[in-house]
Amino acid sequence: MKRIFAAAALLAAVMGNAGAQTWQDAFAFAENNYVGTARSVGMGNAMTAVGGDLGSLTFNPAGSAVTGYSQFVLTPSLSISSTYSQGTVDDQGGFLGFETGKTGWGTRFKVPNFGFITTYNTRNSSGLKRLSFGIVGNATNDYTNGIKAIGTNSRTTLAGGLATLADGWPESTLGGSFYSDDIPSWMTMVGYQSGIVSPVNGSDNAYAGATERVLDNGDIKLADRINQRYQQRRRGNKYDILMNFAADFSDKFYLGANLGITSLSYRQDVAMAEEPVDPDSFVSTYIAEDGTATERHFNSLRMRTAYRAEGTGIYAKAGFIWRPVAGLRVGAAIQTPSILEIEERYAVDGRSVIDGRARTAQSPEDEWHYNLKTPSRFNAGVAYTVGSMGLVSFDYERCNYQAMDLRSSMYDNNADFSVANRDIYDCMRASHAFRVGAELKPMPSLAIRVGYNYVSSPLSSAVMNYKDGARERVSFGLGYSSGGSFFADAAVRFHWMPIEYITPYYYYLHDDEGDFINADIPTPQISADTRLVDVLMTVGWRF
Repeated sequence: MKRIFAAAALLAAVMGNAGAQTWQDAFAFAENNYVGTARSVGMGNAMTAVGGDLGSLTFNPAGSAVTGYSQFVLTPSLSISSTYSQGTVDDQGGFLGFETGKTGWGTRFKVPNFGFITTYNTRNSSGLKRLSFGIVGNATNDYTNGIKAIGTNSRTTLAGGLATLADGWPESTLGGSFYSDDIPSWMTMVGYQSGIVSPVNGSDNAYAGATERVLDNGDIKLADRINQRYQQRRRGNKYDILMNFAADFSDKFYLGANLGITSLSYRQDVAMAEEPVDPDSFVSTYIAEDGTATERHFNSLRMRTAYRAEGTGIYAKAGFIWRPVAGLRVGAAIQTPSILEIEERYAVDGRSVIDGRARTAQSPEDEWHYNLKTPSRFNAGVAYTVGSMGLVSFDYERCNYQAMDLRSSMYDNNADFSVANRDIYDCMRASHAFRVGAELKPMPSLAIRVGYNYVSSPLSSAVMNYKDGARERVSFGLGYSSGGSFFADAAVRFHWMPIEYITPYYYYLHDDEGDFINADIPTPQISADTRLVDVLMTVGWRF
């Protein structure tokens, strides 16, 4: 049979029936990648102590009280991404698969920011001088990404990995109901029901992949080289709708609060296909129960998974801006944790073509409900205005992702997240964001802006080197202000994203106790290096 070696760790996410709630899921939904107005983005979103702009309210709710006028803004944008994907190499410097580098491009039009602020002047010469109220929508994450990888493999195969997951399970279980109590993963069952995995002759609980061949000594191996294609497509975003209230005290101290409503939508579709390089090498002999022997020619296979997540939550944020001396502003804000109510849906389908005949199978759509407690956030900033010539601003933000917590929901009070929460504690840590921005006004109607962000990795050293998980962004912007009510800003921002590593499949050992142990067989790993450019235009009116 297959030569497999037990490893120490279990990979529960691969074994589960649905988008198993993992520390990766928690981080994806809790992380913020701020957008804003073209002005705030052009200044690197270093807006905690600046205020006066709708993009600043995400960082400090006191910012709406800084200006003495009402305003309405709309910010459309275009995102352009490029992702270079290629397989990684083993210890000997050889590719395990997906050796052909491939670049995928994507564009998306969106409206990451919109809203208005209205002000009320109390006509007091000191004390409470102004009240402001605003409603702002701001994107806090964009999940759009596409990964494609191709190559050949002469060592392992998706079908072989699924066969190891099927080992030990009787055919009656693999071909039975997806809602039975004691079953393997849905992907394993679909693999069997679609013909990607078949029983070894004379056995009721040992299996081989459609790409594999059973040798005379009983070992199972890949018949010959195969072509492999992997594709992953993500879509979705996370938005915060802010109901903002702020007050101006003597043009020296500004105090504000937000009630934030978070809405997220996330979808991920993954497809992997395999086909022979030389079809004549993929011929196997099948012996029926009556002893009849027939040849089978493997043509191709495909496995797809579809994952959807929707969530809503609520939080509060409070902040201040203080002007101790002329030109200097100091600001800080703190945001409470929120409880995101998340609904997940998951389905998988498979297809094999053998002897020119297609065989398909599809799981039902599974549904999960759970709650995610996101971490609190603290940010502080300082800004200095040089007369009417411009300003420079510095921001710091801290978010401890180790404080995330998965919890059962009202729909499933018996869900157990102890393993996932332990993984959060072991894999996550606090992330530190540093933002700097500058604005130069060579003339009253024109502004030139530049900004830079550095966000440290939120992953512990057990998962990734902290330098590898860091993010950097550089931005540039221009602003125009008419003599009347109209103003417009433009910005472009460049992202350098951490490299993402994807392992499409694993080989497992099914032990006597019914547990799956990672077989530690080297399988392909895809590295995806993404670069992203955002182009924004804000138009607004003061009144």
